[in-house]
Amino acid sequence: MTRDLGIAIDLGATRMRVCIGTKSGRILRRKSGKMVLTKGVEDYLSQITGMTKEIVEDLGGKDVQGICVASPGPIDLKRGSIVQTANLPYAEVKVVEALEESFGTEVRLVNDANAGALGEWLWGAGKGHGNVSYVTMSTGIGGGAVVDGRLLLGKQGNAAEVGHMTIDSSGRMKCGCGRRGHWEAYCSGSGIPRFTRWLADELGRKREHRFAKSPLLRREGPSDAAAVFREAEGGDLLASEVLKEVGRLNAIGVANVTDAFDPEIVTVGGGVALNNPDAVLTPIRSLVGDYAINSTPDIMVTKLGDDVGLLGALSVSFNPELIIR
Repeated sequence: MTRDLGIAIDLGATRMRVCIGTKSGRILRRKSGKMVLTKGVEDYLSQITGMTKEIVEDLGGKDVQGICVASPGPIDLKRGSIVQTANLPYAEVKVVEALEESFGTEVRLVNDANAGALGEWLWGAGKGHGNVSYVTMSTGIGGGAVVDGRLLLGKQGNAAEVGHMTIDSSGRMKCGCGRRGHWEAYCSGSGIPRFTRWLADELGRKREHRFAKSPLLRREGPSDAAAVFREAEGGDLLASEVLKEVGRLNAIGVANVTDAFDPEIVTVGGGVALNNPDAVLTPIRSLVGDYAINSTPDIMVTKLGDDVGLLGALSVSFNPELIIR
């Protein structure tokens, strides 16, 4: 059997994607599916190994050189585990052990945003640059950074966990991790609807009647971030006020990334940014210089789309030394 194929697995808060591809970054097969989180951790691991086996069988059961799992953090590289992440209801998921037992090949685990930084550096707009930062704005917010041509990992693999930087010292919103004032609590796909409800209540107490007719005030407020962006595009005053503040906080977050890692380029991905590129990027670009002391890098939405993390993980499946374990 040939060993010129690698497998990349991208674990999201609610969905899993898996692909099999070549060292040159060509994806040959891919699958995706919703993850059931209501059962125990063993069932969760069975879903991961099951979908991975399906994609190998699609290519006739060919052998693979390696597997890399990109997962929301926090992770523990030495244990090969996902640990106490805000987006999963499990204290620990021993994903590396489960996959190595199932496939008999080397498995690496990487923070999903670190995988995105690798993908951007190797295959995207960061190619040819030595200093690249990536921010994903999805259900949560995460980040990754390549500095002087090396991916930053940290002691457990959680370096550049920028979504849990404090961008609001007043702590108006509580993050899913339990702390207050984190970037993710305000500007992520899960945070924006909650922030909208909080801001609507605050404006109501101040008798800001110009927002009273906003459809976002009906029932329990917006169902998701997409509703807030949609209403803002239609001229809704409350939605516009929310996104004005979200844009300012995003600029603070990107300024922190700029000052921490001094990148030549910052790319942004994840569903919130990919679905609303102008609404997300315009305030960041206009305001980041108000907060960052380092020179402003190029800031753009990743051209690799949803595949940025998959491609980064695929590169690790062939080059496990990128992720020290």
